[in-house]
Amino acid sequence: MIKTVINLVSWILIMKIVFLSGVKFGFEILNQILEEKFDIHTVFSYDETKKTLYSDFASFDTICNKFGIKHVKINNINDPINVQILKSIQPDLILVMGWSQLLKDEILSIPKFGVIGSHPSELPKYRGRAPIPWTILKNLKESALTFFYIEEGIDDGDIIDQQKFKIEENDDATIIYNKIIEIGKIMIIKNLKLIQNNSILRTKQKSSEFVEYWEKRTPKDGLINWNNSSKEIYKLIRATTHPYPGAFSFFNKKKLKIFKAKNLNNKISDPGKIISIDSDGVSIGTRNGVIILQSIEFENDFEKNATLLFSINDIGKILDSGI
Repeated sequence: MIKTVINLVSWILIMKIVFLSGVKFGFEILNQILEEKFDIHTVFSYDETKKTLYSDFASFDTICNKFGIKHVKINNINDPINVQILKSIQPDLILVMGWSQLLKDEILSIPKFGVIGSHPSELPKYRGRAPIPWTILKNLKESALTFFYIEEGIDDGDIIDQQKFKIEENDDATIIYNKIIEIGKIMIIKNLKLIQNNSILRTKQKSSEFVEYWEKRTPKDGLINWNNSSKEIYKLIRATTHPYPGAFSFFNKKKLKIFKAKNLNNKISDPGKIISIDSDGVSIGTRNGVIILQSIEFENDFEKNATLLFSINDIGKILDSGI
C-alpha cells in the first residue's frame, strides 16, 4: 500500500502540462503552479511585437529561466509550426490562462485531459471580451472567476469550477484584476489536484442562463464625454484604469489619461471646466457633479499626481473630447 501511494505521488508530480498565456494574470497563475511543484513542460507566450496590443502584457522570460522551462514566443498559437510543436510534446493538459486567440480543434484534440481556460465572469451569464471593464460598466454587484473546458464555441464549454466574489462600490479594474489573481491561485491548485486524481467534475452550461455577449473594447472607448454625469464618468475611469489604457480627455490639445479620481455627486453643472485645485486633486465639472482628478498622465510623460500638472492659472479652462 505504501508503495502504491508513493507511485501515485510520483505520477502526480510529472503530469505533462503546457501553459499558454501572455498577460499578468497568467504570469501569477503560472508562478503559483510552479511553486506548488507541478510540472510545466512548455510555456507559450506572446511575442514582444504584441506588447502594444495588450495593456496587461507580461514577459515570461524570467520565470521560465528561473524554473528551466522551455519557452516559445509566438504570434498565433494556431500556426502550423506551433501545432506541430504541441503534437510533438503530447501534453496531458493544456492550460490557457489569458489568451485572446481561439484555439482550433486540431489543438483542442491533442491533450488527453483536455484544454482548460479561465474567464473572469460568471459563465454562462456573461460571455465575450473585456469582462472586467464591462463588469464595472454594467454596475454588477457580483462577479466570478470561471474555469472551463475550452471547446470550439466561445466561452461555452463545461464548467469545472466557479468562484464568485463581491464588487464594492468603488472597486476599479485594478482591484478586481487583483481579486481574480488571488482567487485564481487557489482555484488552479485545487483543480489540478482533482484532474490528476481523476476526480474533476464537469457541469454543462445552461443556455437558458445566458444574459448577454460583451463586445471587444478598444482604447478609444475610454474617451470621456464631460456632458455625462459625474457618476457615469467615474464609472468609466474605474473600468479603464490599470491594467487597461485609462479613460482620457484632452487639454491644450494634449491627450490626458486619468487613472484615479473621486466622484462628488453634487448639483454643479460645468461640463469639462476646471473648477478648483487643492490638496485633494483637480476638480472638473460635468453635466451633474464633479470629478476630482488624482492620478493622471499627459501624452509622452509619466503618470503623476494631478496637482503637479495643473496650476491655478488653469482654473476656468476646459477639458474636451479633442474634436
